[in-house]
Amino acid sequence: MKKAAKYLFPLWFPLRLPLWLLLLGGCEPAIDSQSAAAPAAAPAPYTETGDLPALRERGKLRLIAPRFDGAEALPRDGIPVHDYQRIAEEFSNSLNLDVHWVYVDAFTDLIPTLNAGRGDVIVTNLTETVARREQVDFSQPIRRVNEVIVGPSDRDLANLRQLGDLTITVPEGSAYIDSLNSYNQSAEQPLVFNTIPSVSGEGELLTRIAEGAYQATVLDSDIAEVVVGSWPDLKIGATLREHRPIGWAVRRDNPLLLQALNQFLVSHFLSSTTYRQEPRDWEAIKNHGRIRMLTLNNPASYFMWRGDLIGFDYDLAKHFAQENDLHLSVVIKHSIPELISALQSGEGDFIAASMTRSSEREAQGLVFSDPYLRVSAQLVGRREGSTVSEPAELAGKRIGVNPDTVFYQQLQALQGDGIDLVLVEYPGVLTEALFRRLEMEEFDFMMADSHLVAMEQAYSDALAVNMELDAEAEIAWGLRADQPQLAAKLNEYIGQAYRGLFYNVTFNKYFVNERKSRTLQAERVTGGSGLSPYDDIVQALATRYGMDWRLLTAQMYQESRFDPDAKSFAGALGLMQVMPRTARELGFSNITEPQNGIEAGVAYLNWLSDRFPGDIDFQERIYFQLAAYNAGAGHVRDARRLALQLGYDANRWFDHVEKAMLLLEQPEYYKNARFGYVRGSEPVAYVRAIRGRYLAYLEQ
Repeated sequence: MKKAAKYLFPLWFPLRLPLWLLLLGGCEPAIDSQSAAAPAAAPAPYTETGDLPALRERGKLRLIAPRFDGAEALPRDGIPVHDYQRIAEEFSNSLNLDVHWVYVDAFTDLIPTLNAGRGDVIVTNLTETVARREQVDFSQPIRRVNEVIVGPSDRDLANLRQLGDLTITVPEGSAYIDSLNSYNQSAEQPLVFNTIPSVSGEGELLTRIAEGAYQATVLDSDIAEVVVGSWPDLKIGATLREHRPIGWAVRRDNPLLLQALNQFLVSHFLSSTTYRQEPRDWEAIKNHGRIRMLTLNNPASYFMWRGDLIGFDYDLAKHFAQENDLHLSVVIKHSIPELISALQSGEGDFIAASMTRSSEREAQGLVFSDPYLRVSAQLVGRREGSTVSEPAELAGKRIGVNPDTVFYQQLQALQGDGIDLVLVEYPGVLTEALFRRLEMEEFDFMMADSHLVAMEQAYSDALAVNMELDAEAEIAWGLRADQPQLAAKLNEYIGQAYRGLFYNVTFNKYFVNERKSRTLQAERVTGGSGLSPYDDIVQALATRYGMDWRLLTAQMYQESRFDPDAKSFAGALGLMQVMPRTARELGFSNITEPQNGIEAGVAYLNWLSDRFPGDIDFQERIYFQLAAYNAGAGHVRDARRLALQLGYDANRWFDHVEKAMLLLEQPEYYKNARFGYVRGSEPVAYVRAIRGRYLAYLEQ
């Protein structure tokens, strides 16, 4: 292994420079998300500085944004960039122009990319400043924000005049530098500040402050109010500058485009009233143009998987919203009681969380839609454990159960019938986490709805259904009694969609198609033989991207078993199982073609290298990259923060951060994590499996 490590370092690290010279948005060429680095069929980046008539002639509008601007995060109300991108695409559609996203890696590359003619409109949280107005024309302000100091919660940050001994760190090229200089011109006690290269998002900078690497920073108030709560050791302090205009930008010699943009923005925002949290029925929802889905972060309802938002309930709710010209907003809660409370208070419009209709919940004031899924309650045990075939055999058995579920009353009823079973209660624990606890033998059996059991068995063969304990149950969406119009609309949709083409495709996506076994059963590899049918491609890419081809091959086998047509339940494609959206952002298309699919995966793995602090050791960075490839960089950062809180080493994966990752399956930990629930056992097993196979390859 010592010899292998010596070989890896010079191959991997120095050759990363050419890739980043290619990817940097400030260098030629900018990366168009619809263009591929390899396939000639995709449209190539081009230079165009003309106004709207020239854009119409080309038939496309190029929208410029920071790479992965918000793509890692679960969208939550209050963070603007998610809506900005949707609105920008609507603007392009209103002009009958095709949308093409051009992504740059640094915020400072936005304006140079625009003025060089490699894009047409900057779409992000761009503050209008005097210096920027000399370079570009801004649209009407989309919003105005305050710039606020963010720093340690144990420090008094309320008065700017008392912060002279605090060094404030801000990204290069940000509007915050202008604000700090402006304040210092007249301040009796100037603020001390320094700059760092543009970071991938506010999360990285806040993490560094929480870890003590930096002392404080400046954020826009709308961002700060949403994200700072995820860092319990940080708080929002004094306002540095008020009412800073946020807008989009076009080239200064494009007045027709600017005119069209301003016209669209006015019509868009006036047609949609300001979003407010209030109990609403259908008419108010339509007037607002937005419907709010209350849900749980779990594999059946809603979760983030490699940057894409998916889930059975989410897909159906999104389809319903699209059918009714509404924007779907997601409000995440951590338990059924929280969902019901949020619905009653008007925090959301309906509950979509694979929730079973029951008389107990109706007694709490819930009104249910027509069922969109019918399931049975199944008793699940370990495949290698004891089995039962009738309820009486449960006497003396330990049954794991969440008291918030309908199963609790059903199991209590069995106790009332004289069956001396033992209830092991797990308040607030999701079914997904109960499966894990069952596998770890914390109890003997559990109850779960059949569709969740089917999903679990697609991931693991460790569990087995023993019997069904209840008649068919109905899964439905939950509403308040004062929402008859919304109930009617949902029932109309269910009546039309149930068992239709979209429904069946969606149902099969989550509950029918079996995921390939997680146990690596590789073909035998002998010395002198190839590792895969794609060795030539992988070796060439490893040379270009500075990686070890054997590591990439080990990862590729884990992802697809070398099947170029592989498709995951979540929609990932190709040999490296890349999500189409991620591939587009990296400049690749047709990823079921081996060359494109492998390179998209390698490029994404390489991009993940800079998502973690520079003080992580070389080998540990590889493990974090692999974990982030599987679960998303946001979840890995959550695990690092949790590891730090628990006294583990946040810069080491094995036996440290991987332990924290496993804990993010439990509500007491993931409810305080920025990115919420994650199936932590997956990245843990993923990294271990790839490392084990890679070490075996080194021995050949």
